[in-house]
Amino acid sequence: MAGSTPGSGFAEPAATLARADAAPVRDRRWEVVRRAARARLAPFGAAVLLLALVAALGAPLLAPYDPVKQDLGHALAPPGRAHLLGTDSIGRDVLSRMIWGTRVSLVAGFVSVAIAAATGCVLGILAGYAGGRVDGLVMRLMDAVLSFPPLVLALALGAVLGAGLTGVLIALGVVYTPTFARLMRGQVLAIKAREYVDASRALGASGWRVACRHVLPNATAPIVVQASLSVAFAILAEASLSFLGLGIQPPAASWGSMINAGRGYLQQAPWIVFGPGAALFVTVVGLNFVGDAIRDALDPRLRT
Repeated sequence: MAGSTPGSGFAEPAATLARADAAPVRDRRWEVVRRAARARLAPFGAAVLLLALVAALGAPLLAPYDPVKQDLGHALAPPGRAHLLGTDSIGRDVLSRMIWGTRVSLVAGFVSVAIAAATGCVLGILAGYAGGRVDGLVMRLMDAVLSFPPLVLALALGAVLGAGLTGVLIALGVVYTPTFARLMRGQVLAIKAREYVDASRALGASGWRVACRHVLPNATAPIVVQASLSVAFAILAEASLSFLGLGIQPPAASWGSMINAGRGYLQQAPWIVFGPGAALFVTVVGLNFVGDAIRDALDPRLRT
């Protein structure tokens, strides 16, 4: 036929098959989103997360005052038209500092969990797939980390690494790594015994190719669920470290440091603690609802 090109007869069927394969994938993704949205209190959690993200990204535009600017003439001013949540002991606007503290809390929560998930997944795959002495060595190391209470270990690592956001991220990343490592190891041990993994080995696939192409993609759902639930605890741990003086240092704004600074004025100026305390409570509760929704959507045992 005039104007035809070689192989054009096979191009259209191939494109059609590609679109047909992509359609079920998109349908499954939307089904996961719909199941998550139907979970109890999931809309509330999503609204809290969205509000926190907007506050963190738009802090320079949303904060009515400079969060570190002192105004001793208006120290301990009660909530009013000029300062909606009042001022602290040196005249800094509580609302502005609370908005800027949202950025610190979200960075600490998401980045520390990302560090823990990446490190734990690598160690879990290594232990579960290699087995033998490697498995024993990695798991005994994870057991040693888990033997310490999480907050005590975070305090010790924070003291060694020094105060500041970087030390907090590394400390929390180390604390949460064993959880992801043990979870990934269990998934690897279960998946590598499946028939399609044996078939892939029989076809000559290397060990790391099997791990990256078959084991890891099928083990991501529990990791995503665990990560979504760990973010809230990481934010709470960062606030605890800042409260104890090992997190964000003054004059930078952090919910934990704001609560620590206001605890001496609970009787005469309770608004100093109320703002960051309420923000911490609502954010942690909202993130827990989001994590529960993700768990309900991805866990096949809970789909009914």
